[in-house]
Amino acid sequence: MIPTYEKLAKGLAIYRQKHAKNFYVRVRVAGKDIRRNLGTPDEEEAKFRAWELRSELENRKKEGLPILTNSRLMLETVLLKVIENLNNKEAQLSVYRDYTTVLNNFIKPFFNGQSIEEFTSKNIKLYFESQKLSATRKNINKTCFRMIFDYLLEEKLMKKSDLPELPKVKSEIVEVREAFTNEDLKIILTHLENFHSIKKVNFKTKEYRKILYHYFIFLIETGVRTGEEVKNLKYNDIIYDKENENYFIKITKGKTKGYSKPRQIAISRKAICALVEICKIQNPEKNIGEDNFIFVRKNILESSFGKMTEYSDIFGQFMKYMKENNFIKNHYTLYCCRHYFITKRLSQNVNIYLIAKYVGSSVEMIQKHYDNYMLTEQTHIDSLTNYPAHERELKKVLKSVKYDENDILLYDVPPDPTKEEMESFEKEAESFFNTIMD
Repeated sequence: MIPTYEKLAKGLAIYRQKHAKNFYVRVRVAGKDIRRNLGTPDEEEAKFRAWELRSELENRKKEGLPILTNSRLMLETVLLKVIENLNNKEAQLSVYRDYTTVLNNFIKPFFNGQSIEEFTSKNIKLYFESQKLSATRKNINKTCFRMIFDYLLEEKLMKKSDLPELPKVKSEIVEVREAFTNEDLKIILTHLENFHSIKKVNFKTKEYRKILYHYFIFLIETGVRTGEEVKNLKYNDIIYDKENENYFIKITKGKTKGYSKPRQIAISRKAICALVEICKIQNPEKNIGEDNFIFVRKNILESSFGKMTEYSDIFGQFMKYMKENNFIKNHYTLYCCRHYFITKRLSQNVNIYLIAKYVGSSVEMIQKHYDNYMLTEQTHIDSLTNYPAHERELKKVLKSVKYDENDILLYDVPPDPTKEEMESFEKEAESFFNTIMD
């Protein structure tokens, strides 16, 4: 007869509940009573697993690892440990905050009160089905689950063969990539330039805000990705082509990482001027100019006191200030600079393949996310609505015509030439006639 309860040692017993197929274990370690399903109906196998579990828990106690009072808390504790490990990493990447947010605000509530035994492929699939995820958010979620798996393996809380599988999930949301409107961009640039002086802040915050203005210009002039791409840029990544007077910058990190060659792009005069201004702020004791800034040994976002901040957060503070004061209604992030760059180049009829190569993307990705601007272009609207373009041009001309109070047509009369302009004109005329006469 199979026993319903059998004591194996002090603080260790196996038992079987009524109508249950498998044996359970009750083990007491470090003053904590732990019960587990042993997952087997075989008595000898159940005894072996019970002793194995006790040995594992005793080892965890010796190593100073937490002894979990029951399996219900185990999954929650695992999630907290994964978050703690992320926070303790020496190099803090901006994406770690996204991982922490997903772990805390989505995965943890969904699996609340569930044991590791309930952390199955089926339940993970149900989690993904309950979320409406863009491609980016889907990848972030999958990375979070892989971090959980890694922790379970490292702490020997689960065998590799028992790890759940991640489901194949389609992205349900197409990410909307907003670009600044021209009007909003003018307003943003006006206020961002003075953001460092709107109220009294400490010198570090003031410097970060000063840098942000020039960094913002650099982003809308280059379309470089915020995050790892730009955080790892150094001044010595800038190359000057003296013969053609062009500046290039090498992008080696971020999504470019792993390519056979770094992405090397030409940058505009405005982008160069922005970098020079940032370099001046970082190095107040040096006489920085365009002729020497590329020799400075610093990251382009490093402060004068050797620290780097999360500029996306500072821009978020700026946008909050703009909305609170009703300067702007639309919501933008720093990443919108990239969207603006791509959309603007498309509207200027720059070859889409060149744009894709320049920003480190693909033609397909740009067509998928950025060609909506075409529907708002007036020429395209006229084509789609069959509106005669010549009629629109005629209306513009008629609107520009002005009459005085007597209905007499007013003409724009140019101002009289200055004395210098008259002298210059007379010299040119004299030179012209002398040439003819000769």
